[in-house]
Amino acid sequence: MNRAAKWTVLAMVAIHGGSAEVRAQTVALTGGLVYPISSEPIEGGTVLMVDGRIAAVGADVDIPAGAEVVDVTGSVVMPGIVDAMSYYGLAAEDMNEVPTPLTPELRIIEAFSPFGTFGSGEAGEIRVRGLLQGGVTAMYVGPGDATVVGGQGVVVKTAGARFDDLIVREPAAIDVTLGGRPASTYREQSRSPSTRMAVVAQLRDLLVRAQEWMATSDAAAAAPRNLGMEALARLLNGEIPARVQANATRDIRVAMELAEEFGFELVIDGGAGAHQMAAELADRGIPVVLGPISHPYISGEEIPDPGDYGSVDERNAVWLNEAGVHVALASFSRGFGPFGPGVAGQWLLIDGSIARGHGMSEADVLRAVTLNPAEVLGVADRLGSLEVGKDADVVVFDGDPLSILTWASRVYVAGQLVHEREN
Repeated sequence: MNRAAKWTVLAMVAIHGGSAEVRAQTVALTGGLVYPISSEPIEGGTVLMVDGRIAAVGADVDIPAGAEVVDVTGSVVMPGIVDAMSYYGLAAEDMNEVPTPLTPELRIIEAFSPFGTFGSGEAGEIRVRGLLQGGVTAMYVGPGDATVVGGQGVVVKTAGARFDDLIVREPAAIDVTLGGRPASTYREQSRSPSTRMAVVAQLRDLLVRAQEWMATSDAAAAAPRNLGMEALARLLNGEIPARVQANATRDIRVAMELAEEFGFELVIDGGAGAHQMAAELADRGIPVVLGPISHPYISGEEIPDPGDYGSVDERNAVWLNEAGVHVALASFSRGFGPFGPGVAGQWLLIDGSIARGHGMSEADVLRAVTLNPAEVLGVADRLGSLEVGKDADVVVFDGDPLSILTWASRVYVAGQLVHEREN
């Protein structure tokens, strides 16, 4: 068993109740073309990882005695891919409390099973390996889109010795869905509310009640607890954003109006028609997390009525980026059917290559799958770029990251080798 396979097994054992001691180590990746993302590429650079953190990045780095030195000449070294929207690790029945449209108190971390949900043992390991093969080292996992307010999402790593090691930020956002019936999977089921007017009215009423609860609880030290109101208070106090799935321009506009009315931070998810509102989004500094365009899905679901989404166009990311919108590319991890295995994230760079083909610069494309999503998720102090002090989540590609011929040859999470491609 090689080191990568051993680490994956240790991670799975620890998460299922065992224990695993991770040995601190120093690793230097030398000779590669280093893409720090936050600065210019470095030819023949070195990335030094010490005790799970980036210790140095540059062309002339002093390597400590006893360090493991890995020659990656001819390869590209860059930070791990951050999937900004995923449903990985969730069973179909745990994605939403479908009978109840407004559930801000729900926490997706309590349904998250990274290695066991889609099968235990080897099956679970295969799905984890799929993400690592694509260089995905972190992701946002959120509730599904079958209700209006689905609950609170979490940012997690794709490998770790213990369950707690996976958690980067929790809660990281509250997930909201605007628009028509949000997922074809649920079309057979009744959904309340059933009109756009009622959805917005219920959302507004919920936020007003949260404001009133906050005023009351501030005035009364012994006020009773309310988990839903506490979650919304974090939103209204600016501690976490609202991740609003909105594809049609009318739904994006409503999301912007609600954010302005109640003063919360807004992230648009899906954003199929976002390019039609690029100027407004840029002016207000609202980021957009785009669903995959490399297959006929938006936000991980088949488009039920293309007219509802405006002009779905492969140039969406390019136009938004040119307008100054903060763009992140995400898998929404359901690219193989309504509840397919959560491995679509491993193909994020294919969507990036499509944007590159339509004129988006290589630097901007790579930033859209690394530092931009880390910033959107509020974890850029730890993830998204190769900078001293950040987590040593590093990927070595055996060629151009945006080429279909390229593979992730080595993947490190917290300085540990978690994937090594077999020749």
